[in-house]
Amino acid sequence: MSGLTVITIITLAVVSCLDLSIIILSYHFILKSAKRLTASGALDEEFKKEEEDNKKPHKKALNIASQVVSGVICVGLITLALVSGIYRARGDNFVANNRASFAIATNSMDGYIDDDYKDMLVQQYISYYEVDQSTAEKKLKKDQFEVGDFLTFNVVKADEELVQYDVYGYKNAKGKIITHRLVGINEDGTLKFRGDNAPGVDTKVNREQVLYRYRGNNAKHMGLAILFFGSGYGIYVIFAAIAIFAVTDVAIYKWEKIKKNRLQQIGLYVEKKKKKDGK
Repeated sequence: MSGLTVITIITLAVVSCLDLSIIILSYHFILKSAKRLTASGALDEEFKKEEEDNKKPHKKALNIASQVVSGVICVGLITLALVSGIYRARGDNFVANNRASFAIATNSMDGYIDDDYKDMLVQQYISYYEVDQSTAEKKLKKDQFEVGDFLTFNVVKADEELVQYDVYGYKNAKGKIITHRLVGINEDGTLKFRGDNAPGVDTKVNREQVLYRYRGNNAKHMGLAILFFGSGYGIYVIFAAIAIFAVTDVAIYKWEKIKKNRLQQIGLYVEKKKKKDGK
């Protein structure tokens, strides 16, 4: 873990604690003021009006809908946090049914580094696929992508023959998936990969490192949210939202309790007692 990563994690942890502390203190003082105003009777008229509104059918339905939406949002945030954590832990890829999907984080396959390299690729496509230049250029363009694209790859079998100039995903020494084009083979049998918009070939890649083959399935820009929520800042935002949501719910519950107690004191609310069995 790099020093910058450690500093970032510590900074986010400190900021999170400060934010949560400020939120809790704010709600504490708000509830304290609410108790004082309630005890003085300053809010009685407002309570009476609200209690009458709550008895209306549409208001009851609205309150139930609000609680359902609140629960869905909370579950959604927790699910998003779990998915983001799993996505980050698994090396930025989802694998299911011999398919792998992941978001692109760099622009190394967005365009060409120069015209000579583009012309070389076009000629290779014309020769291999036996198509005209226009078709070759379109196919090449389909095999390119930009930051935030969400791609689907086929899982490469151990005995599968690799096709030169196709785009593959291989796992580098750091465990990250690199999506580059196979451009050749070194004398020692290792593979040469290169991004179309990259200045040179990658470090030598062994065959067993090649895991996925790109087949042209690209959900444009759909990966931007995945990249953000899979990052440290994104996960921080999710947990901050969950914390705010939880503290707010607790504050609302306490406020409703204060209001109910006051309504009981002025005789506008009678708590229903549960009937005992046999009576």
